[in-house]
Amino acid sequence: MSEDERIDGDAVDTAAEVAPEGMPDQETMRRFEEEIRNLTVADHVMLMLHSLSSLAIERMGLTPDTEARKDLAQASMAIDAFRALVGVLEGKRSPDEMAAHRAALSQLQMAYVAALGGGGRD
Repeated sequence: MSEDERIDGDAVDTAAEVAPEGMPDQETMRRFEEEIRNLTVADHVMLMLHSLSSLAIERMGLTPDTEARKDLAQASMAIDAFRALVGVLEGKRSPDEMAAHRAALSQLQMAYVAALGGGGRD
């Protein structure tokens, strides 16, 4: 087939509708954006905590599959942002949930010290 497809006699540029490899298509992005609009700000912060913890772990380079991406300055920033957002959520989530986030923060901080080789923080 050519770069154009015919739908009901009209030419359609299919290149404009195809997402680059690994990227979601436009319809998937529209659905994702709609889901985001329906979340509360606290729910967004929860997603950010998850993302920041994943980034921090990866940037600490503690496993063979992440050691090539080790960047302790980036790990430190992710942990600092995580700590700040935990503070933002205080009083807005259940005590049990907040205890779990504080425990996760402690684990990230201890892993960071381990990534430094037992030394102090940047």
